[in-house]
Amino acid sequence: MQTSVPGPSSPSTQPTPWRSQRGFSLLEVLVVLAIIGIVTGTVGLGMGAARDSRSLSDDAHRLAQLFPLAQAHARKTGRPVVWQYDTAGYRFVQARRPPLLPAGLATPAAAMAREDFGASGPLRPRRWAPERPVHVRAAPSSSIVFHDEWVSGPHQVELNDGLNTVQLQRAGNGQYRVLP
Repeated sequence: MQTSVPGPSSPSTQPTPWRSQRGFSLLEVLVVLAIIGIVTGTVGLGMGAARDSRSLSDDAHRLAQLFPLAQAHARKTGRPVVWQYDTAGYRFVQARRPPLLPAGLATPAAAMAREDFGASGPLRPRRWAPERPVHVRAAPSSSIVFHDEWVSGPHQVELNDGLNTVQLQRAGNGQYRVLP
């Protein structure tokens, strides 16, 4: 009986290209790192856009809470409160009006003397949350002025940061709602 001892000449132990490798080549590692980088970048951009959309929606919800507060303040003081905005942020100002005229007959909001609410309190000046400039479109197109009347009619505010748009609507009964 002949026995054979496996050795280097045995066909079962001949080295094959896939059996002789002990690691990854530099090219394979670079390809995997490039794929990981592309996937990470894509996910990061998607998360940034979602964050800006959420930030714009948060601003709209904040305005939905601040507008009734400005209305209540105007009712309490008997003086109009004007909401001013630009692409960087917004603020509320207390308008002075002649004491004998009702709020509806006072001079337009642009011509009134104004008092700022200061840096503290709920009606303080604020910056928009998204990193991009926010464009505001208000309907009716006149500036938003809160008078001492509880219900001054419906209006709509649209916030747009270039990628996302959120609408804030006031119904005829004075309640605000945010629409995506």
